[in-house]
Amino acid sequence: MKFMHYYKKYGILLIVILLSAVFAFLSPAFLSVTNIINISKQITIMAILSVGMTFVLLTGGIELSMGSVVSLSVVTLSIYVIKFHWGIWPAMIAVVLASTLLGLVDGLIIAKIKVPALIITLGMQIFLYGFTYSICGGLPVYGVPNSLKWVGQTYILGYIPVSALLMVIIVAIGAFLLEKTYLGRYLFAIGSNETATNLSGINTDFVRVMAYTLCGFLSGVAGIIMLGRIGSGQPSAGEGYEMDVLTGCVLGGVSLTGGKGNLLKAFCGVLVIGILSNGMSMVGLNTFMQKMVKGLVLMIAVILDSLQYIRVKKKVKVIQ
Repeated sequence: MKFMHYYKKYGILLIVILLSAVFAFLSPAFLSVTNIINISKQITIMAILSVGMTFVLLTGGIELSMGSVVSLSVVTLSIYVIKFHWGIWPAMIAVVLASTLLGLVDGLIIAKIKVPALIITLGMQIFLYGFTYSICGGLPVYGVPNSLKWVGQTYILGYIPVSALLMVIIVAIGAFLLEKTYLGRYLFAIGSNETATNLSGINTDFVRVMAYTLCGFLSGVAGIIMLGRIGSGQPSAGEGYEMDVLTGCVLGGVSLTGGKGNLLKAFCGVLVIGILSNGMSMVGLNTFMQKMVKGLVLMIAVILDSLQYIRVKKKVKVIQ
C-alpha cells in the first residue's frame, strides 16, 4: 500500500497543486491576484470552523451543528444591534457566549449521558435552524451598520482581507494548542484509546467537553465574520458549512475514528474545497453539478480514511 503511504504524507498538497493547475488551464483568470484574494475570503469561515471540527474529530466525535450555530449567530447579532440597539461589542460578546454555551451543552450531553455525537449534534442542528428562522420570520435582517461589516469587508494595505488575517491567526493558535499543549495531547490520546487515557488519570469527559465548547466558541466567531462578509442577517448563512468542513478535514487526513490528524493539513483540505467551489463556478458548472462533485469528494475522502485504518489494523497482531 505504497499509495496510502505517499498520500498520507504529500497527497493533500498534490491535490491543491493539481486542482489549481486544472482550473488555471480551464480559466486563465483563476490564478489572478483578485481571484486568489477571493478564495482566501471564501475559505475563511470554513478554515475557522475546521479548527473546532478537528478538535472534535480527534476525540472520535463529530459536530454537525456548527453551520446552524453560524446562522444563529449571524441573525441574533443583527437583531441585537439593529432592533435592540445594543452596542457592537456587547452584542458580539453575547453571541460568542451563546455559541460557546451551545457547544458546552453538546459536549456535556455527549460526555456525561453518552448520547452518540452524530445524533445529538444533528438534532441540535435541526433545532437551531428552526429557531433561527422563527426569530427572524424566515426573512433576512437588513440595516447592518458598517462597524459590523469591517471585519468581513476591510482590507489591510489595500489587498489583504482582515477576515483572512484573522483566519491565519486562529488556525495558528489551533495548531499550537494541538502540538504544544496538554490539551492537544489529551485530544489525540482520547481518540487513540479512551479507556487507557482514562486509566492514566486524565479526565476524558472534561477534555471531550472542552473540544465541543471550543468548537461552539469558534462557530460564534465565524458567525461574526460571516455577518461582516454578507452584510445582512441571513438565516441560511451557515447552511452546508458543516459538510464542507468535514470533507476538508477528512481530506486533510483527520481520521473519523479519532486520534489521528494535523490541523495544517486539515487547512489544506479546506483549501481544496475552496478551490473546487471557486474553480467550478468560474468554469460555469451549475449548483447541482457542484453538489455532486462535493458529495463525490466526501465519499472519496472517507474511503481513503477507511483504507488507512484497514492498513493499520493489518499491522496489529492480536494476541488471544
